[in-house]
Amino acid sequence: MNRNRCFIFLVSTLLLSGRLIAGAGSQESREVDFFYKAYSEAEINEAIKRPLTLKDCISIALAKNIPLKLVQGDVNKAEAAHSGAYSIFFPVFTIEGVKENRDEKRLPVFPNPDTTSISPIRNQALVGRVIQLFPTGAVLDFATDLRRDVNAPDRFQSPDRTKNRIFNLRFTQPLLRGAWPTVVRNAITVSAYDRQIQNTLLLDQKLKTVFLVKSAFYEVLLQHELLKVNQAAIERDSTLLFASESKVEAKLATRRDVLSAEIQLASDKATLIKNQTDYEFALDGLKEILGLPIELEIDIADTELDFSIQTLDEQALIERAAMMNPTLQSTALAVKRSKLQQTVARNARLPQLDLVASYSRNFESKLASDPEENTDLHATAWEFSFNFSYPFLNRDAVTKAEIAQVDVSQQQERLQELRRQIQVSIRSIVRSTYSAIEEIKTLQRSIESAEQKVAFATTMFNLGRASNLDITDAQEALLKAETQYVQKLVDYHIQLALLESLTGQVITN
Repeated sequence: MNRNRCFIFLVSTLLLSGRLIAGAGSQESREVDFFYKAYSEAEINEAIKRPLTLKDCISIALAKNIPLKLVQGDVNKAEAAHSGAYSIFFPVFTIEGVKENRDEKRLPVFPNPDTTSISPIRNQALVGRVIQLFPTGAVLDFATDLRRDVNAPDRFQSPDRTKNRIFNLRFTQPLLRGAWPTVVRNAITVSAYDRQIQNTLLLDQKLKTVFLVKSAFYEVLLQHELLKVNQAAIERDSTLLFASESKVEAKLATRRDVLSAEIQLASDKATLIKNQTDYEFALDGLKEILGLPIELEIDIADTELDFSIQTLDEQALIERAAMMNPTLQSTALAVKRSKLQQTVARNARLPQLDLVASYSRNFESKLASDPEENTDLHATAWEFSFNFSYPFLNRDAVTKAEIAQVDVSQQQERLQELRRQIQVSIRSIVRSTYSAIEEIKTLQRSIESAEQKVAFATTMFNLGRASNLDITDAQEALLKAETQYVQKLVDYHIQLALLESLTGQVITN
């Protein structure tokens, strides 16, 4: 039994590994429609008033389990981050306004000491700019500069008024480094991977929660069944003690028979007390997983540990896990994300080659105090160019590309290793399940034989042909067989629950 529990722990750890997930922006991870539904708050309040079934416990945990709520919060954050990532394609507007009013005192110039004057200067400017990024990496930069200047040579003279309107349009298209959608959309694609990370983690956490609920529920059933087994043993011990005392009074047995019965009764009572404590601990463990208050009194429905032979198609289960297991999904997406990062890192090593096209217009009009100095100018300019630069000895970019390549290899090897581990786990579970079936059948026969042995020893004791040691030995064998039978039944159900977690498919309810 310890070996099986250790194996279950190791496979549970495997379920929680492989969290490095990635995904393309337009490709969604394949998720199953989850086969259990969470209860509403009203349904939870109604359910805790009655003995809880396994279905009740699962539905409550899906609504109130704290680790599951934390993962759901991460999903919401990832959704918001993905929506915000598209802002890189939103136009960026900037507007700046400046207004300046000042009086400038001009000092006298030798040899005219009386030339001191005050010149009022009034400047106004409005600068606007719009930058738009395109999926090809192109950047469109439009800027406008509107200015109005008033400059008077003297306070008592007519001022010079100048108006400028400048419009610049610049289009830059990278052709190598920083070009084309794969690199430009990198932030969006990464956020899409992150969103799929959290969705897959949420599915994995749901599967883990269901597994933990089933394990805790079956642990409660185990302790409850052990209570009933030990209570039945105490009843048999009490009957034997009464019969031994009666025989001693009738001079048909010795005091040793009574002492033997008392020792057996005391031992089984001590075991019963321990079982009662373990039962309370198991209930607390179940409430913790359900997310219910620990002090809340709950009861479990009177569920008998049944035994029905499950037919398991090993190859079909392995194929199902290869397609639906969240750990494998996450690692497969991690490979894709690493390949994307490798592409971006390689692009950073390329030379900078940009195609640049620009257009500008300048309107300037001046109304001077001297009419002969009035001007009205218009200028238009077109420019086309290729800008080229190459970062020699750019070791940082080379290092990042090498690291990205190694990361791709690591993720591919991790995916291969996880596939092998899950395949081995499923094969081991299937074999353990069939082995448990045979053990359960054997224990059923052992219980029948032990019951017959108890009945025969009791008959012989009543006839005075045997001591009660034969009865206590038979009762110990019966108690041991019943205990092992209950434990093996629980292990059998936990193995099936673990198989559900690996494959994302209901095996049994």
